Amino acid sequence: MPMPRDYYEVLGVKRDASADDLRRAHRKLARQWHPDVNKTPEAAAKFAEAQEAYDILSDADKRARYDRFGHAGLQGGAGAGPDAGDQPFGGGFSGFDPSQIDPEMFEQIFGGMGGGARARGRSRGPSKGQDRHAEITVPFQVSILGGRHGIGGGDQAIDVQIPAGIEDGAQLRVRGQGEPGSNGGPAGDLIVTVQVAAHPDFRRDGDDVLRDVHISIADAALGAKIDVPLLKGTVTLTIPPGTGSGKRLRVRGQGVRRASGPSGDFLAVIQIDAPQHLDEQDRAALEAMRGRLGQRE
Repeated sequence: MPMPRDYYEVLGVKRDASADDLRRAHRKLARQWHPDVNKTPEAAAKFAEAQEAYDILSDADKRARYDRFGHAGLQGGAGAGPDAGDQPFGGGFSGFDPSQIDPEMFEQIFGGMGGGARARGRSRGPSKGQDRHAEITVPFQVSILGGRHGIGGGDQAIDVQIPAGIEDGAQLRVRGQGEPGSNGGPAGDLIVTVQVAAHPDFRRDGDDVLRDVHISIADAALGAKIDVPLLKGTVTLTIPPGTGSGKRLRVRGQGVRRASGPSGDFLAVIQIDAPQHLDEQDRAALEAMRGRLGQRE
């Protein structure tokens, strides 16, 4: 029977190789020659040869005897005196059985490689499917009040519940709507990123909803009652006499409606509109009013 090759030569490392050097070299050869990946006739023997070399050199005591006496130091003689438990794999590779490789060791070597799927499958149970991702844009009113919004179309349509008060860029998780699982595992989830569409009249500030309300100079000076549309319904606001532009009138509970906790408010932001076209009579009346108001100051 031919003498086994030098173990350092088998692993392709120098004689002063560190434990990390040995581990990296062994892992590289295991990836290359494992019979589940490499179907060439010599693969099993090459894999076993690398395994034997690593088994000896990664053991400090065996490596010391090998460095001093060579292969003879592992088989008895040369003063080494090894016991029966120190015998190498047997001096040949014809009896090598790949199925006896430790599955945990195999997973460490082939973790994530497609070529190791068959071996890993023997030690894995059900696995959850991958998550899917989608992005939707919901109307401003739905983001404030909540509601349902569809994703996709046809047989793939999914209805998603949008919680009241969701913010732009928030994500929702829809359980079980991702990729199918493997080996009987559950499906993954659908991760939905929500974008909120802008509204021509309303805007949001925290849990409050704001709207500009335009009134005339006369209403601002004398006061008035006006009807203002909300996101849902209408409210009658009382404009106090002498209201200035930018003043905010608050309606409690008409902002973001939370499922729990207090709701936000609706804020009417007063904007005073100056008349664009005045006839001579209106102009004279305003000039007279400005004169009287100036005297009071």
